[in-house]
Amino acid sequence: MKSIRVRALLAVAAAALTCVVLTSCSSPVSLGSAATVGDQRISSSELNTQIAEYQAALKKAKISEEQLQIPSVPRAILLQLVYFRQFEQFAQRNNIVVTDGDVDKFITEQGGMQQIGPAALSKGVPPSETREWIRAAIVYQKGLERFGANLTDQASVQQAQLKLFGQMDTVPVKISPRYGTWDTQRGLVEEARFGKPAAGADAAAPQDPSQQQAPDQSDPAAGQ
Repeated sequence: MKSIRVRALLAVAAAALTCVVLTSCSSPVSLGSAATVGDQRISSSELNTQIAEYQAALKKAKISEEQLQIPSVPRAILLQLVYFRQFEQFAQRNNIVVTDGDVDKFITEQGGMQQIGPAALSKGVPPSETREWIRAAIVYQKGLERFGANLTDQASVQQAQLKLFGQMDTVPVKISPRYGTWDTQRGLVEEARFGKPAAGADAAAPQDPSQQQAPDQSDPAAGQ
């Protein structure tokens, strides 16, 4: 039996990160869109701006794209943008509120942006989206608590994850073919010839949550 890993991991700074499936919808992506998530659109121009910002940040940090464990920078960034919007809609539907103060508190507790920024960058998060990365993490944590998770009890966490995933499944996602295709088992994957996903082409390939660390109170610099 496959682990929860197959549900496409959101790379966020949260305790015990997990994976979520984004269900594809049947309607096509509108012209000029990189993706649609529920009722929200991610334009190709927005994605291109984020890619340029991300590549400039890598250059400033003297990190080459080859050093990253990211098969495709554009798809990795798009994956993050999709997840941010999906968690935003999940929060709205479940009356989960994350304030700017909550985000500021998290940043302070983790040692500041100098600790969090590099971890976010390594996961395909442009600097201007780091706060959204953190916000999604807090939504995830609050979502688990809403569904009865006790973070010291793995069984309760898994049960809460299943409920959370059920809510996530109600937010449809459609990806423009130029950036790949959505696979409910692997997430965003490269489109091979004849419309079939290329083997081993996951964008920002997720890890099994049981095999990773995430930034929390004890390890602010950890990542996916």
